[in-house]
Amino acid sequence: MKKLYKVGIYCRLSVEDAANSAKAKNYIPGDESVSIENQYEILSKFVMLNGWVEAKTYRDDGYSGGNFQRPGFREMLDDARSGLINLILVKDLSRLGRDFVEVGRYTDVVFPSLGCRFVSVLDCLDSEGDNTDMLHFRSLMNDYHLKDLSNKIKSVLHAKKKSGQFLGAFAPYGYRKCEDDKHKLLIDEEAAAIVRRIFEMRRSGTSYGGIAATLNQEGILSPRWHWETHYGKGSCKYAKTWAYATIRNILRDKVYLGTLTQNRTGSRSYKDGTQIQKPETEWITHEDAHEAIISSELWEAVQEINRAAKLRSVDNAAPTPALFTGKLICADCGHPLVANRETQHRKNGTVKKYTSYYCSRFATTGHSVCSWHRIYEITLKNLVLDEIKAHAKAVMVDENAVLDKLKKQASAESAARRETTQQEIGRLRRRVQELEHMTAKLYEDKVSGTITGATFSMLIEKNEQERIQKSEQLDTLLAEANKARQDMENIQKWVAIIRKYLDLQELDRETVDELIDHIEIGERTVIDGQNQQDIKIFYRFVGAV
Repeated sequence: MKKLYKVGIYCRLSVEDAANSAKAKNYIPGDESVSIENQYEILSKFVMLNGWVEAKTYRDDGYSGGNFQRPGFREMLDDARSGLINLILVKDLSRLGRDFVEVGRYTDVVFPSLGCRFVSVLDCLDSEGDNTDMLHFRSLMNDYHLKDLSNKIKSVLHAKKKSGQFLGAFAPYGYRKCEDDKHKLLIDEEAAAIVRRIFEMRRSGTSYGGIAATLNQEGILSPRWHWETHYGKGSCKYAKTWAYATIRNILRDKVYLGTLTQNRTGSRSYKDGTQIQKPETEWITHEDAHEAIISSELWEAVQEINRAAKLRSVDNAAPTPALFTGKLICADCGHPLVANRETQHRKNGTVKKYTSYYCSRFATTGHSVCSWHRIYEITLKNLVLDEIKAHAKAVMVDENAVLDKLKKQASAESAARRETTQQEIGRLRRRVQELEHMTAKLYEDKVSGTITGATFSMLIEKNEQERIQKSEQLDTLLAEANKARQDMENIQKWVAIIRKYLDLQELDRETVDELIDHIEIGERTVIDGQNQQDIKIFYRFVGAV
C-alpha cells in the first residue's frame, strides 16, 4: 500500500526578504512574491497534487535564516518527534535556513533520524530522490548570501555610528528620540530633572542604595516604566522599583555630559548572535552629540566620590560562594537571598567571623522594598542537618511508610482517575489509527473514482480535523501519565539518596547540591517573646517533604 505522508508545510519570511522582495519593489506581480501567504498557497497545491495529507502549517514571519531558534521551526521539530508529521515541505531551501552547516545537519541527520522526508519544491530537491547532490551546493550559496547581507548591514550601521547618529532601541533615561529624526536625542525634561537630582544627591554623599530608596519611597517610576508610560504601551514586565545597579549605571554614563558612545558591544559572528564586550579602542565616541543634562563640574565631583568609594573597597577579599549561595529564596518577594560575611571583635580581644543571608531585593532597593529576612548560616546549617538526618532515619526504620507518604503527596488524583486515564489513552490510540486507515481508504476511493473530488475534499478535511483533535488529546494524556511515572521514579531516587546520610556529621556544599533544590526563608517575628521564622526546605526530586 502507498505510504501515507502527513505533511508539515514550513513558511518563513525575514525582514530582509520582505524588503528585498520583487513584490516590495514592484518588479513583478504580487502573486510571484515571497510572502508567507504565497509560500503557503504554492505548497498547499503541491501537497494536493501529490496525494499527501496536509497535517499542519508552521510560519515564522520576521525571522532570519541564520537563526534556528524560531518558534514555528521548533514546533515543527516537536511535531516530527511525536509523529504528527513525517514529511517537511518548503518552497525553497533558503526558507529552511541560510546557515550551510546547520541546514546540512538538519537535512542529513536530524530529519532522517525523525523519519521525516524533506522536499524543497522550487529546488526540485527530495531526500528520497536521487537529486540530493545539489542540496549542499545550494545551501552553501544561501549561507554566503547571509554572510554578505550581514556584512552590508554592519557596514551601514558602523557608518551611521561614525557620523554621530544614535542607533539604540531606547533613548537613555533623561532623553527621548526626536520625532523628526529618530537618530537624534532630545532632553526629556521630566526624566532629566530626576537625573540631575540623582547626581546632586550623590555629590552630597548619599549612597547608591540611599538614592534608590528615596526615589522608590516617592513613587518615581523606574527608567523602563517611565519609557513605557510616556512612549510605549503603558506597562511592562520589568520592576517599577529603582535598584542599586540602576543608580550606579546612571552616575557612570557620560551620555549626560552630551557625549555619545556607541559600538561597545557586538555579536561574535553572523552565525552567533551572542553579545560580547568590545575593547575600548573600538568604541565610537562623539562629544557634544546632543544637549547635556548636567555640567562637567557636577560630573567630576560625582566621579571623585565614586573613585574614593572604590579605593576603600580595593583591599576587600574577593567573594567566595557561601554554603547556601543560590539556594535561598525570600518567601515574600521570591528574590534570592545573598550572603553577607561579618566580623565581630570581642572585648577579650578575640575575633569571630560569621555569615548571614538576607533578601537581595531589600538590599538593592535601599531597604525600600520587602524586608531583611535575615538568617545566620550556623542556624540554618544545624536546622538542615537535623532534618536530613531525621528523614534518613525514617527511611531506615520504615522505608515503605515513607514511600507511601511521598506517593500520596505526589499523586493528587485517585487510583480510579489514573485507571480512567489509561483507558482513555487506549481508546484515543485506536481512534487515531482508525482515522489514519480511513484517510488512506479515501485516497484509494478517489483514485478509483468511487467518490468525487468534492466529496473527497469534504471527507478528508473532516477526517483530518478529528484526527488532529484526537492526537492532541492523546498527547495531553500521555504527558500526564509520563509525569506520574516520573514522579514515582523521582521518589525512589530521593529515598536511595537520603538513606546515605543517616550518620551525616557535617554539612558541606556537595551535600547541599545533591539534596537541596531551594529553601524558602520567611521573615523573623516575635510571638510570646520568642523569635520565630518560617523555613521551608524543598528537596531535589520530591519538593517539600
